[in-house]
Amino acid sequence: MIKTNLSFILLSVLLSAAAAGFISNIYSQEEIIMDSITTGNKYKITMYNDKEVIGKVVKQDSVFVYMVTETGTVRIKFEDIFSVSKSTIPKLMKAMLTLGGGILLQGGYYEHRSSENTPGYSIQATGLFPFSENKAIRLDLSFGQFNRDRIMYVYYDPYGTDNSIKQYMNVYSAFADIVFGNFTNDSKFSVYGLGGVGVISTSESSYDYTYYNSYDSTYRTEHYGGNKYTFFSLALGGGLRFKISNKIGAFAEVQYNLSTAEGFFFFFGRGYFPIRAGLTYSFY
Repeated sequence: MIKTNLSFILLSVLLSAAAAGFISNIYSQEEIIMDSITTGNKYKITMYNDKEVIGKVVKQDSVFVYMVTETGTVRIKFEDIFSVSKSTIPKLMKAMLTLGGGILLQGGYYEHRSSENTPGYSIQATGLFPFSENKAIRLDLSFGQFNRDRIMYVYYDPYGTDNSIKQYMNVYSAFADIVFGNFTNDSKFSVYGLGGVGVISTSESSYDYTYYNSYDSTYRTEHYGGNKYTFFSLALGGGLRFKISNKIGAFAEVQYNLSTAEGFFFFFGRGYFPIRAGLTYSFY
């Protein structure tokens, strides 16, 4: 289990480093139209200062072209135009929503009276808002659940009866992340990395345990209430994203969610490892 956790941590770090360096990005060039501009048509004009103007051409002369945009009429000098495109999708997306799911692994020391945890499941929803072509802020909300066998030890039960109790644990998390990647429309495929801070809240179910007491030859039932814990957490991870269409895409992502233990962060200690994939929807 420890080796598996370390491999996922290493993968997350490598993905983050790759995204931070902006490598492994493949771009597709949109069609560039450098010939005459026709009055009445819609265009995306890119200036030499990288400013984009998207709108309908309503008038032009030998010096200026006049365009109606969402905010009003704009006058542009021909000598300031770097490129003209029939594609009216902005280069930089305004926002991106994702919905995904996958498996959830648990690492570190949690409870000495529980058997080894099997993988759980996790679902995730995020909202991402770029503030440059390669940086964005993201809100990440997720829910996961583990089912586990809790091992019970009873002093007056010397006959080796089954001491395994089924228990489930819900995991809720909320993170604010900085994401490094490529958030332009011409990026068909990109690697991204992320780092963030947030909270993780866990809720363990209550359970009853019935055992034979050899001291007085009776059966007894003990009730154990559920426990709830909330931890501050750090997120480190990365993933792959590719476009299916201009607005719809897909992603695969792995994270290492490092949680506090007794008020401190211990790397390779208490933590969760969500591995998820899903769909993206971009707004332009």
